[in-house]
Formats: sequence, C-alpha cells, structure tokens
Amino acid sequence: MQRVTRDQISYVFDRRRDPVVRVQPGERFQVETEDSRTGRTRTPETTRPEYLRAMRARGYHGNPVTGPIWVEGAEPGDALAVSLHEMECDTLGYFGYWPFLYHLQDWLPDPVTGLVEIRNGLVSYTMETNAGDHSVRIPCAPMIGCIGTAPALEVPTTGSAGRFGGNLDVPEVAPGSTVYLPVSVPGALLYLGDCHPYQGDGEVSGCEMRSVVTLSVTLVQGGLAAQGAPRIETETHLVSVGVGSPAETAQWQAIREMILWLETRYGWSKADARMLLALTGDLRPGQMQVHPYTMRLRIPKEHLPNR
Repeated sequence: MQRVTRDQISYVFDRRRDPVVRVQPGERFQVETEDSRTGRTRTPETTRPEYLRAMRARGYHGNPVTGPIWVEGAEPGDALAVSLHEMECDTLGYFGYWPFLYHLQDWLPDPVTGLVEIRNGLVSYTMETNAGDHSVRIPCAPMIGCIGTAPALEVPTTGSAGRFGGNLDVPEVAPGSTVYLPVSVPGALLYLGDCHPYQGDGEVSGCEMRSVVTLSVTLVQGGLAAQGAPRIETETHLVSVGVGSPAETAQWQAIREMILWLETRYGWSKADARMLLALTGDLRPGQMQVHPYTMRLRIPKEHLPNR
C-alpha cells in the first residue's frame, strides 16, 4: 500500500505543485497528516501565551495539508468520490483558542492551548479551575477538517473553502463517509489534513492531532459536474455543504445544493425536493471561526427512496 508522509505538505490548494503520489481509481492508500500548527505546539513550553503570541507574530500558517495526490484518469468535469476507510489517531493532541476569534478578548486577554492525551478511544484532559481540578473524558469521533482538490485558476489558502472543498470542518468527513469533490484540473490534485479526534458543530469545541488516513478514490465521470459545492454521503445521511460569508449565504447554498442533488439522484422536481427538506432537513454550522463560513444540510436516508 502506498503511503504519503506528513512532511510533504502545502498551505495552499495549488495546481502547480508536483504530485507527491499517483494513485489508481479504487486503490487504497495512506496519507499521514500533520497537526494544524505543523507540530509547533506539542510540548508544555510551546503552549504558553508568550510563545503563542510570538508564533503568530512570526507568521502563523494554519492547516498544513498533505498532497497533492494525482488520481489517474481524473479530468475536468469529473467528480472525485473520496472514500474514507480508517483514521489512526495520534496519542498526543492539543486544543486551544485565540480569544479575538469569538470577540472575547475583553474577558480573556491571553491565547490558550492545552495538551491532551488520546488513548483507548478517549480524549483526556484535566482542567485546573478556581474550584479545583476537573477531569474530562470525551469519546473519539475522528474527522478530517480540510480536504479539497486544486482549482483551475485561483490558489486558495488552506484556511479558505469553496466549490473545491477546503477548510470545511464538518464532522461528517469521517471514516465510513464518501466525499464528492469536483475535478477542475487533470489528475484532480487532492489535498487533505487538519484532522481532529472529535469536533463540535461550529468548531467551538474540538482538538487537533496528527493522523494516518486510509482512503481510496473513484471517479464519477460527468455525473456530478454541475455540483456547486462539496457533498458527503455517510451510512445514514446525505450532506450538502455550503460556503460563504455571512453564514446565511452558506446556508442558502447548502439548501440549493441539496435540492439539485435530490433532483438528479431521484428524478424529483425542485418542488419535490424542497418539500422533503421542509419535512426532514437539518441545518448545522461547520466552520464558524474565520470566513468564508460553512454550513451543512443533512437529510436522513431513512426518509429517502430505496435506490
């Protein structure tokens, strides 16, 4: 099995970069991912506020992604169906926040980072509070925060998102799911990274980690060429992802994208699809820290026709 190491990273979704590996459709391969700070906050000394401020002042690059991965036979107009099979969690992770991202700097002047242990399917951390120590144990639900293909013209940073994918931060990008991404350049040039042992809606909660992802990619030739945003299929749901700022525009795109998906998948009219959304649709935030924001619309498969 081919394996891409985590030192082969990028901070942009760039069509001009040489592929780090070439894979055949259907081939299983592994990708090592770096944590979202490129390993710079993995010791107690590097979690202190003064270090974090200096790191940001030096030029803090977020979300290193491994890639690009060339998919043989992928051509513009196709879609990639990226099947996520397994994610191996590192034993060390971190959580943290920059107070200004949520306009809390009047209460909390210092950036915060803490190291967590990831073992036996749990994320463990002991908080030192004014009332004494408080330990939390959170079940792992690993997911990929950043995944996308190279656009044909622009070179977006990995903090951005759009039709190509990018910094989606939606929990459904997880083992057992298939992510559909448009192909805009020959070979597709797939990138992924920014893995989490778990993450809550809106990215208010969650931890960062290194990971090893086992995946495979197949091609959908022409059938999803009209999709305007990433789509995800889990065992239990169809999920459309909208991207935009303000967040309302991401919400509207997610709704429109799901209507188009239901229309083409089941032969329904747009009115039929919107009626189902009124009965079963579930809108939830994805990435809400920096714009453009992401919103996703989930439809339970139990309410859909058998295919």
